[in-house]
Amino acid sequence: MLALTLATSLVLVGQGTEGGKEAPSNEGWVSLFNGKDLTGWYTFLQKHGKNSDPDHVITIEDGMIHLYKDAPDGSTVVMGYIGTEKEYSNYHFRFEYRWRTKKFQPRYALKRDAGVYYHITGPDAVWPRSLQFQVEQTNVGDLIALYGMQLDTWIDPKTRDAKNPTFLDPDQGGEPRVLGGKGIAYQSHLAGDWELEGWNTGEIIAKGDTVVHVLNGRVVNRGKNVRFVDPDKPGPAQTLAKGRIALEIEAAEMDFRKVEIRSLDGSTESAK
Repeated sequence: MLALTLATSLVLVGQGTEGGKEAPSNEGWVSLFNGKDLTGWYTFLQKHGKNSDPDHVITIEDGMIHLYKDAPDGSTVVMGYIGTEKEYSNYHFRFEYRWRTKKFQPRYALKRDAGVYYHITGPDAVWPRSLQFQVEQTNVGDLIALYGMQLDTWIDPKTRDAKNPTFLDPDQGGEPRVLGGKGIAYQSHLAGDWELEGWNTGEIIAKGDTVVHVLNGRVVNRGKNVRFVDPDKPGPAQTLAKGRIALEIEAAEMDFRKVEIRSLDGSTESAK
């Protein structure tokens, strides 16, 4: 099973504290969101681009990021994300989220949806080249590879022909699978209903070229050999183990809080 060793100092790619100093916390955790404003972050929204939010999609209140607070239920809204200004590698990232009541077009008839993008290395776009920790009702913890991102993972053999095969650890009989490399590719989380009413805790553990998704303390997805395969330029894959992190905004009223990160030491997890 998965074995992880966590260090107490933050490993950053692109060091620097001007304008985006993180507040230290216990056990090596560093708060990326200060609860007051988006210092250290930028926004990217459809139609408006970078750091422009005329629709007031994002509200900071009570130590939380509240999305779509003022938008009328059922109205048409823009989507996008809140991204870190820095890139990160070798980290343990965690966040809390909860759903509120309103939904909006163009996803009004669909499940409430959001997510966390990570290893973003390309230009800002909706949706960016990255991996994603899916935050969608009943699908939280799904692993998504976008636009050339690729990795090796494992699935339940019974689901190999499904549209979105289900993760299963190799120790439990999971068989190897290559996820991604073109377009947007999905892998469902470990079978089970791990989401709670109210606040939930999601975690991403990115160590070297391995990644792990954790929901409320349960490992629900993982992979290794993360790489980028350029669909427009044939050639060898490029190992990818760093990038920006972003909180996705996707037409559902919700809150994020306690967005934190800490580094991993030289130990590796027991990825098969």
